[in-house]
Amino acid sequence: MSLPSSTTLLPLDPARPRRKLTFVEAEVGLTQARFQNRRVLNPTLDLKEFRFKAVIDFMVVRVFTNKTQFQWIQQELRTVLPRDSWITPINPGEGTEAEEFDVRIQEPSSSTLVAVAIAAVSARHGERRIAQLREIEFSLDVYSRDGADSKREQMVGLLQRTYYAEVGRWEKRLDMPRSIAAIANQPDLTATTKYLPPEMGDRRKSSLTVRPEPEEFRSPFLDGTMYLGERGASSMVRIQNKERDQQNPSKGTYKQLPPKQKRARVEVTLKGRDLEALGLCNLPDLAEFKYSKLQKKFFQFMLPTFETPSDEIGSAIRALTKLEEKKRADIFLDAGLLAVMRRDEVWDAHKVSVRPEVRRVFRDNGWTVTRNKVGRGATSTMIAYEALNKQVSIAFRHLGERERRAWRAGRV
Repeated sequence: MSLPSSTTLLPLDPARPRRKLTFVEAEVGLTQARFQNRRVLNPTLDLKEFRFKAVIDFMVVRVFTNKTQFQWIQQELRTVLPRDSWITPINPGEGTEAEEFDVRIQEPSSSTLVAVAIAAVSARHGERRIAQLREIEFSLDVYSRDGADSKREQMVGLLQRTYYAEVGRWEKRLDMPRSIAAIANQPDLTATTKYLPPEMGDRRKSSLTVRPEPEEFRSPFLDGTMYLGERGASSMVRIQNKERDQQNPSKGTYKQLPPKQKRARVEVTLKGRDLEALGLCNLPDLAEFKYSKLQKKFFQFMLPTFETPSDEIGSAIRALTKLEEKKRADIFLDAGLLAVMRRDEVWDAHKVSVRPEVRRVFRDNGWTVTRNKVGRGATSTMIAYEALNKQVSIAFRHLGERERRAWRAGRV
């Protein structure tokens, strides 16, 4: 029985076209024991038709000055930056005076530009402490070389389905993969939110099967934003079809991007412990930062693999295995790798919980228990999406090279 190998990418807006994403089934072809008799769905999208670029989308820097007001901070920043920054006084006193300010700088051409701007503030208003990094958003932008909407939206669907993150990082319901969208020409309507995986584990109704069925999973909106991680957490991921820029939801204003500037985008916002884990605490830390660290932890793409049951096992078990692997493939195609991982993880935990009882039944009946020593956890049978990861690696290498040149030159 062949695995399903295509999925339809669905927008919330019925007026927008649907796209199709296709895969080719093939043997894994790796020698490790855990990959024996396993197959993979390889994406057919030609990555040569895309351009990849990694950027710093924004930074929030805390400055420690002598007592002053935010408008004077802005005045110094304007001598360096091409656009105004959002400035938040920390514990302001009378007349909104403060000695600490969070400065959000949008789309800096380099982190050196930020350092020069903050140096201008310090020269005028003092520097009681080294400027502190509070939050940074790194983005991977993927452009269709010919500007075609269909290719870009297929890439959005591919990124949504192959993005990898450690499931343990997002355990609460509000952390789970979800998709949010609104119809552009109906701004008065409330945005629609749907979680991709259903309730699982202890919160799942006892009347339902331990492993959710494929129809319980949801596909991300093609014209929306897929989120991973709770708002305000130390890391949050967004995957979207970037067609607009400089959006102001409160005013309903935005800039519509021309075809060649529209892109599929993965945004990763980091702060707190996740910034510290990367060694990014103070602004000067960016001068020697190795941007390859970001890919390893936050910009990895993987593919699930699927078991091909051996002819040596009974026909009934073989048929059940094929059916289960078809369900896993359906879930991957519709809801993505993270949904498959979550389902596999919950099933593995359930098997561990019932293992003592199963052993007791086998022992009471004199049956032999054969232990399968080959790893079968939620992540042990996934493989790296090498072609995509290579492009991502090149993009972040180029970002690092641009940043190092800027720091060495001492200019932007």
